[in-house]
Amino acid sequence: MSGTASQPPASTGSVKLDAIKQKVEAAAPNKLSGVALYSRFAFAGAVCCSVTHGALTPVDVVKTRIQLDPVTYNRGLIGGFRQVIANEGAGALLTGFGPTAAGYFLQGAFKFGGYEFFKQQAITVLGYENASNNRTAVYLASSAMAEFFADIALCPLEATRIRLVSDPKFASGLIGGFGKIYSQEGFGAFYSGFGPILFKQ
Repeated sequence: MSGTASQPPASTGSVKLDAIKQKVEAAAPNKLSGVALYSRFAFAGAVCCSVTHGALTPVDVVKTRIQLDPVTYNRGLIGGFRQVIANEGAGALLTGFGPTAAGYFLQGAFKFGGYEFFKQQAITVLGYENASNNRTAVYLASSAMAEFFADIALCPLEATRIRLVSDPKFASGLIGGFGKIYSQEGFGAFYSGFGPILFKQ
C-alpha cells in the first residue's frame, strides 16, 4: 500500500468507546494558530486599549489645560473640569477623542498581538525548555519588541491628539488635524515625539 494513504482512526477495540471518542473529538474546538490566533489577541487588545484610553479623554484635556495654563487652571482636576465646561462648553472635554481612540486601537492591536507573536517566535528559536527556563527574559523581550512596533503605529495619532488638545482651534478633528500637520510640517512631524512615547510606554 502507498505510504500516502490516510490512516484509519485508531480503534479502542470497543464499538461503543469508539463512538464516544469520535463524538468528543468532533465536539472539541479546533486549536487556532498563525494569523487566526494572533488576530484575536490583536483585536482584543485593540478594543480594550481604545475603550480605556478613549474614556479618559476628558481627564487628558483637563491635564493638558493645567499644564499649558497653570495660572488659569489652578483648581485641581474637578475644578479644571468645571473651568473647561464654563469656558469652552462640555464638548471641549472630548477634544482629541478621535485620535486617542484610533491611536490606541492600533497600539493595542500591535502590543497584544505582537507580544503573543514574539513570544511564540522566542519559543520556536530557543526551544520550549530554554524559553521556559528563561521565561522572564522572553516575556520582557517580547513585550519590548511588541511595544516598539505599537508605538510606531501610535505616534502619528498621538501627535495629532496633542496638537488638537493643546490648541482647540488647530483643526476640527482627527482627519483635519492629521492632514494639516502633514501638509504644513511633513511626515517627520508625526514622529518628533517618538522617543519620549517609547520610553513612557
